[in-house]
Amino acid sequence: MARPAGHRLTDTFRAAAHRFGPRGSIELFLKNRGIWVLLAFALAYYAWYWRVWPGPGGEGGVVALISQRLLEGQRPIVDTFIGYNVLWFYPVVGLFKAFGPTYIGMRLFFFLLCVLTGLLSFRLILRCTGRAWVAFLAGVLVILIPGQTYRNYMAFLAVLNMTAFLHAYVLSTRSIAARLFWMAASGVTLGIACLVRVDVGYFLSFILLGLIVIFPWAGHLSLGIRRGILMAVAGLILGFAGFFLTHLPVYLDAQQRGFATQFAEQYLQWPRFISCYARITWKAASELAADRFTEWTRKPAPQPAAAVAAPLPVQAGTKVAGRAANSPAPAIKSIKITKGAQERRSITDAEARDKMMALNLYLPIPISLMLFMGALAGWLRAMKRSDEAAARTAWTLMTSLGCALVLFPQYFFWQPNMVHLSEFMVPMTLVIIMSCLVAAESWQRVRTVGRFFLALYLVTASVALVLYYVNACQSGGSGGIAVSQHKSVEFRGLNGVRVKMTPGEFQDADAICRTITAVSSPGEYVICYPYHPEINFMTDRPSYEYNLYADNDIPGDRFHREMMKNIGKFHPVVFVINIWDINGTEESRFYNWAAESYLYLLSNYRLAYKHGNFEVYVRPDRADRIPGKLRADEKTGPTP
Repeated sequence: MARPAGHRLTDTFRAAAHRFGPRGSIELFLKNRGIWVLLAFALAYYAWYWRVWPGPGGEGGVVALISQRLLEGQRPIVDTFIGYNVLWFYPVVGLFKAFGPTYIGMRLFFFLLCVLTGLLSFRLILRCTGRAWVAFLAGVLVILIPGQTYRNYMAFLAVLNMTAFLHAYVLSTRSIAARLFWMAASGVTLGIACLVRVDVGYFLSFILLGLIVIFPWAGHLSLGIRRGILMAVAGLILGFAGFFLTHLPVYLDAQQRGFATQFAEQYLQWPRFISCYARITWKAASELAADRFTEWTRKPAPQPAAAVAAPLPVQAGTKVAGRAANSPAPAIKSIKITKGAQERRSITDAEARDKMMALNLYLPIPISLMLFMGALAGWLRAMKRSDEAAARTAWTLMTSLGCALVLFPQYFFWQPNMVHLSEFMVPMTLVIIMSCLVAAESWQRVRTVGRFFLALYLVTASVALVLYYVNACQSGGSGGIAVSQHKSVEFRGLNGVRVKMTPGEFQDADAICRTITAVSSPGEYVICYPYHPEINFMTDRPSYEYNLYADNDIPGDRFHREMMKNIGKFHPVVFVINIWDINGTEESRFYNWAAESYLYLLSNYRLAYKHGNFEVYVRPDRADRIPGKLRADEKTGPTP
């Protein structure tokens, strides 16, 4: 006689629970062999797209070109702007020193960071939860979407410090010596974070200091208050020692090479920069929120006729978008002065992907608030009941959340896009997975109100994670395999550049590189605005720009004065201009915020190539070397 459907379903769930339970066959296999399976998966996955070019707006060119400069003897901060800290570039400098400048070698290094982050995530979740299948799931998700290539330090630092902090101050250890080791290691990992990104190091230092202060009460009740305080003091001393020893060789090298003062001043300048930018961003966010509210509430007004902009003050005979110099320029509509920051997506946007991106950006906020309040309440309840295990669980969640949130300002306040969001979501994925498991296991121990809170958190966190991975798996900015879509044409350049591009990317890269190598010689300057140092690297032509990045944060008149000064001094042969809206607004296009400089190039340099957003201008005395002829449909000037 056939069993009822309800019984068959129950049997299925019981069988699954047996296989995935603490003693199940799959659980035991993953606990013993999971890290090797994960490693094999990572190698196979990254091998699929390790040679794919992520696009012209990536940071690979910055890392490569600055590392090349440092290899040639230029000093960080003094001779070249590095933006981050020295350890962001030193590993690549070492790679270049051993094998020569190699773009592919650099990509492999950053994929190695992705692999290490995935394996570290597996070990950490296994240690925190004891569930190998949960740890394996976390490792797979981290490897699938590792964050934008060439910025993988960010996720790695968050997971690395999360691991060290939890082992040192929250999780149980086999012995006092093991805890002291991890306390020293937490100082080393914090030092590494500061040497890579000072701001991230600062945020992590507050978490570490908080853990040291709270250590006697953070789930270690069996130690006693007196021993806990002594251990906390030892942690402070060992953490400082680890931090100091990490910085010592770098500082001595900086002192020997003559940039020790500038290296040390970073640690004083970053807090002021963070504070200043926080005020600016808060003001801009408030204004944007007010604009959004006005758009939602007001009735649509009749649209006026399109205004015509005033003629551009250019010399007679110059062509602008195929028109005579004195004819009207294209009207610039809806220019919003954003000062560099990108406009964020809204749930009211028309496109479904934009709506999803808005949810990706904002859902981590209620998730973090609910998790923190729930974990804090759980810790207070555990302290009241002298439940050491529950107190450790609560502090595990709060510490993990804090380590993930050190990357929150990067995406939410600075650049609200998939590139920066994907960095934050690597550690946040671990936090969500751990917290959902804890919430599910706590279901039977709480009453109606508690279950409502748990259900609300589980639904919100699960929806946020699913929506993020649905979006990220389709976005090239997330560092996942989506970047390889339609990229099958091989492009070869100098300095080990051998990558796969789309046909359109290949057309631009091939034409630009052929033009540059034809009209210039090694050592002659090629300048790319606003931000394309990979062109310098793949053509092996230097740039004299101290800072390789320029956008509408720089006043146009000041930018023009500096450009003219450098032209008179260095006599650059080629200018490569990309007129894309670098910050997602019309005002951030080069020909808008740097209009005077753009018009100078139109009048004084020869347009050698134009396609899409790319325009290549060659010094007139080298115009006879330009290969081929302009296509009939290639016109000068900006595209309206």
